[in-house]
Amino acid sequence: MSRAPKGNGTIVKKGKKFLAKFPLSRFQDPVTGRCETKYETKTFATKSEAQRWLNKKIAAKENGQLAVGGKQTFRSYADQILLNGVLKVSPRTADGYYRNLRKHVYPVFGRKNLTDIEPGELDLFFSELRKTKAAPTVNAVRTAISAVFKNAMRQRKVTYNPVAHTSKAKRDPFEPTQVRVPWSEDEIREVLRAVEDKPLEAFFKLDIATGMRRGELLGLRWQDVDFENETASIEQTIHRESRTFPDGTSRSDVVAAPPKTASSRRVVRLSPPVLDALRRHKLAQDVNRAMAGDKWTNSGLVFTNSIGGAEDERNLYRRYLKFLEENSIRRIRIHDIRHTFATVLISNDGGNLPGVSRGLGHSSLSITMDIYGKTAQVEDQAFCRMSEIVFPEYGQVFPKKVSPPQQPTSISPWFQYSS
Repeated sequence: MSRAPKGNGTIVKKGKKFLAKFPLSRFQDPVTGRCETKYETKTFATKSEAQRWLNKKIAAKENGQLAVGGKQTFRSYADQILLNGVLKVSPRTADGYYRNLRKHVYPVFGRKNLTDIEPGELDLFFSELRKTKAAPTVNAVRTAISAVFKNAMRQRKVTYNPVAHTSKAKRDPFEPTQVRVPWSEDEIREVLRAVEDKPLEAFFKLDIATGMRRGELLGLRWQDVDFENETASIEQTIHRESRTFPDGTSRSDVVAAPPKTASSRRVVRLSPPVLDALRRHKLAQDVNRAMAGDKWTNSGLVFTNSIGGAEDERNLYRRYLKFLEENSIRRIRIHDIRHTFATVLISNDGGNLPGVSRGLGHSSLSITMDIYGKTAQVEDQAFCRMSEIVFPEYGQVFPKKVSPPQQPTSISPWFQYSS
């Protein structure tokens, strides 16, 4: 009598019934140190039924359609990969996933087995969450869950990603948003007049003139600034990064990291007014260094705290908001200055969209257009330019710029300017 191939399971008679056992995985017992086998078991009335069940399991395993990791709850698996650096994402991204899962997902799905979570219940969960949370928040939660399942698929813990069979949340047309209308050209001139000879002069002028991201500005070093060739190289970013550890403790640090993408590592051109502001900023920093003495941290950064270390983005934002309030300037986020740079530039130089895209550090022109095409009114430019080409005798047919469509204030509260 021939022995059944190893790993194909066994059938044991238990009284009048038959117990089929199919091996899923091997693991090391943390107490004894011995290698043990995890099994999936099922009881049948007849031996032939048990054998048919085993045959299906064997076929599924050979075709890669079987989850072989055994039973594991969603929370235990997510904690395992997020808190121990298994998921191949940045620590900042992993911590964001973990926080979203802990706050929104664990109370609902934390104790459920990975293999028991279905697309239908996820869709219902996202629908309920959408009633109280904005679409970006719901989609961030959805992305975190999907990341866990993608890794589980790679490790053959599950056979498919249920999130892939759900729908992304969509923002309502008049739903409030953090994004503010970019500054107009007149507002930019107002800002530049107010910031002249102020501590934030170099920051504002550099941000407005280059559209650099906040982290790129904070990560800029003096060695990256070439005064002779009037350029600055984007080589690193600085941001606050929170991290939670397996023992439950967490820590928040200001850290330096590579630019966001490969295309984000770029060289930007600096105009004479920006260079002059940077020179004055460097002189002021030299004075602060002399006053701080041994307490000074020689970080080499352009924008630092009072003792030369990396500037915390939260402290910068507080100073930024204070400046806007003191000078009665319409409040927008620091990142909206980047939107201002792109919108004004595209509005005035729409024919050089590839140059604008590269200047922003975008990986493709489509990203630039998707984000800024509407606020820059590029279609208006296209109509004007076409009329100039086909009706040259009329000159500039549309001398006045068409303002972006605005929603009534009573319907669209997000559009209100906040001071």
